[in-house]
Amino acid sequence: MDLNNGIQRLRTGVRQGIVLIALGLLIGSGFNSFNPKGIPWVGSKEPEATVMYEGLQTMSLEEAKTLYEAGVALFLDARDYEAFQKGHLPGALNIPPQEAESRISEIKEMADAGMTVVTYCHGIDCSLAANLAHALQAQGLPSVRPLINGWGDWVDAGYPVESGGS
Repeated sequence: MDLNNGIQRLRTGVRQGIVLIALGLLIGSGFNSFNPKGIPWVGSKEPEATVMYEGLQTMSLEEAKTLYEAGVALFLDARDYEAFQKGHLPGALNIPPQEAESRISEIKEMADAGMTVVTYCHGIDCSLAANLAHALQAQGLPSVRPLINGWGDWVDAGYPVESGGS
């Protein structure tokens, strides 16, 4: 008799726990939905990208391809050396953001007057292209534009790539 009584009390306790958890979720969800500063239900990369590219004029894939074909852009790969070696845009230089200051003379020399400097990295989650663009602008290079979604979109579009180099 004691065993059955104990099992019955355990079942009752589990049911009460489930009801309390469900009520907590319901009340919390309700407050979150009506709170103007509530936590979003679905994450978004857009706010991060907006902040990352603040103060920069970004470039679309189509625009980058047009500049590439016309030969009027200097492409700077902001990824690490290993990623650059595996593949990059043809003619691109590998310049991680931390090297911007020490290599500014080289970049200015290579970027003819009127040439657009385009920075790129892995994709939308990668801040290296924006960081490099900010660093180069701080060094006095006026026309620097990060390529949105960079390397990933370039490859996915089937545009020319090369590997190796420095």
